[in-house]
Amino acid sequence: MRVGSVILAAGEGKRFGGNKLTVKVKGREIILRVLDAVPTAERVIVAGKYWKEVIELLKDEVIIYNPRWKEGLSTSLKLGVQFFYSYDALLVLLGDMPLITRDLTAKIVSSYRDSCSAVVPTYKGEWGNPVLLGKPLFDEVLKLTGDVGAKAILPKRKDVCEVEVGKEVLIDVDRESDLALISEMLT
Repeated sequence: MRVGSVILAAGEGKRFGGNKLTVKVKGREIILRVLDAVPTAERVIVAGKYWKEVIELLKDEVIIYNPRWKEGLSTSLKLGVQFFYSYDALLVLLGDMPLITRDLTAKIVSSYRDSCSAVVPTYKGEWGNPVLLGKPLFDEVLKLTGDVGAKAILPKRKDVCEVEVGKEVLIDVDRESDLALISEMLT
């Protein structure tokens, strides 16, 4: 099975008050912590508002600039799907989730079955990220608009597989105050 990974890193970080991707937590940039968790060799980062800083930090990575980042998350997700359209599945990671690990992402990927349209990690029944999307969903994802991701279409499906994991799948960096909690959890 060919699986690509897309890291969504195009947002404005409005609640954070700026670029959160290059902020260091425990001495390592948030986006680099996310990249450490990517289980596939084939990966791409979708950048937007802070594309210059992202390119400067990630010189050896494939980066797609999303000129429509202001239109919402769906525009970045669709670029990732288009990039890996010939693949069997796509792992979608959010660039602001530094607690995600390679073991976790590998567990999500290995949980995929032909009977699954997607694999969603859960913590105590609550859906989290990253999410693995099977190829049968790609065309539906390409129809999304606005500030929504694949979770706008997944709840309607009966073939979504879930994998119970830790609470890190629910924790992202939204505000500067989140950094203390995340730092503590990395200890």
